[in-house]
Amino acid sequence: MKSLNPYFITIAAFLFSLGAQANDTSATIASGGLEFVQQEAVAMLQEDLHITPERIDVRYVFRNESDRDITTLVAFPLPDIGAITDFSNPILPDQDAVNFIDFATRVNGQPVEMALDQRAIALGVDRTAMLREYGLPLEPYKSSTHDALAALPPDQKAQLRVVGLLRDDFDYEEAGWTMHTTYYWEQTFPAGREVVIEHSYRPVAGRSVAAPLGYGDPQGETAQQAKAAYCISDDLATSIEINKPRTKDEYGMPYTSATVEYILKTGANWSGPIRKFNLTVEAASPAHYAFLCLDGVRRISRSTLELSEKDFWPQRDLDILFIEPAEGN
Repeated sequence: MKSLNPYFITIAAFLFSLGAQANDTSATIASGGLEFVQQEAVAMLQEDLHITPERIDVRYVFRNESDRDITTLVAFPLPDIGAITDFSNPILPDQDAVNFIDFATRVNGQPVEMALDQRAIALGVDRTAMLREYGLPLEPYKSSTHDALAALPPDQKAQLRVVGLLRDDFDYEEAGWTMHTTYYWEQTFPAGREVVIEHSYRPVAGRSVAAPLGYGDPQGETAQQAKAAYCISDDLATSIEINKPRTKDEYGMPYTSATVEYILKTGANWSGPIRKFNLTVEAASPAHYAFLCLDGVRRISRSTLELSEKDFWPQRDLDILFIEPAEGN
């Protein structure tokens, strides 16, 4: 009979108990890899990570290096999402779906049936039960949630304000909670054997109608901050200026930008380093630009960055900038 570490049982029981119960710039919301309890016997032999503005694909190869089967809970947290307002408007790939980033997983080539845990957190406290009691949707970003909040009687609104579930943004009432969504499943790693886990999803990319370079003063504060944050060389900054498209009028923006954040450090939960790590960051077109600060990363072209390392220890998460010509120019 396969043994299950009591710590894993505790986590699984916790998740099951919970489960039973417009401006011109959009926010970027970090997402990342699979999350695991620390595993000393399971090694990550390889991780292949491919990031674009529209899709993230990851392939892991694990091996259980012990002489016994190991069964553990594997979880993938979706990005935390709050209310969408004029000041915080992440562009969700599919706002109406529970799986709003179209997350999918395969193990050894076969689709995985995952369980779902959703929680509403306000001021650091789980208020899922209270929202259900009031008949409110858990998704704070949906228009139907705003309508449901607006329809509540004044006494219930007052109670929600006290616990941080309702807040006033100037003259606008909005949801005050953040929704945490996690997909998870129980995974067995057979003794001495390899297991391949693949997942893909659409990132919640931050979009801006004005890129930090290619518009305004190339030596200005915004441009210099972007060059430092994303390791943009002087040569590529000059290339952006030289190659910027004509705009229809003097107020037009030659470029737009997208930022993608990826949580990489969860890969440190396994036995030893990632034996072989391959990263490709690729813009949507060879004519676009991709930028990233990461030790050892190589620029293949203006649109593509690559990193290949052995015995890789993730030390930082990834913050990526894509710059592309604005539509309609």
